[in-house]
Amino acid sequence: MKRWLIAAGVLVLIGGALRTYAATNDGKLNVATPGMVVEIEVRGRVAPVPPNREVPLPAGEYKVKRIKLHAKGVDAKGRPTIWRIECTKPLGKLATIEVTDGQTTTVEGGEPITVKTAVGISKKGAVKTVSVGIQFFGKAGEYYRPVVYRGRSLVPAPKIQIVGESGKPVSTGTFEYG
Repeated sequence: MKRWLIAAGVLVLIGGALRTYAATNDGKLNVATPGMVVEIEVRGRVAPVPPNREVPLPAGEYKVKRIKLHAKGVDAKGRPTIWRIECTKPLGKLATIEVTDGQTTTVEGGEPITVKTAVGISKKGAVKTVSVGIQFFGKAGEYYRPVVYRGRSLVPAPKIQIVGESGKPVSTGTFEYG
């Protein structure tokens, strides 16, 4: 019985030493932007890091796989809903995150969102086509796709109406994703 107690005591001491060693090689990651979930690769798997929580991680460099930016709002009928846009690449300054031993690494992205547009005109015979491209960039330079989700569903592409000088519609259409 005495030998068993000694062996158990030794195991407890070894476990405590390993725990202390592991704790000194850990850092923490904090996503400081409300509504922003950062998905990082940890040991070959994608792990979501939620906002406003310090998540313990082994010290090292992590690749960011995706960023999801969520916002609470209402739909067209006034019902509460969650809106989402996503970033896969380019990720700007958030492409990799370095977690330092014994430190908390804080990352920020998202708002304010900068919207850039590019307008192009092409002509095929008598038909002119105007294309308008929209790009959304977060404050860390991350690019959010111009695709919007409401809950889990893709929001239909917005419609456009071109109005002439007289105030009457000249043409209508629907934007296309992609």
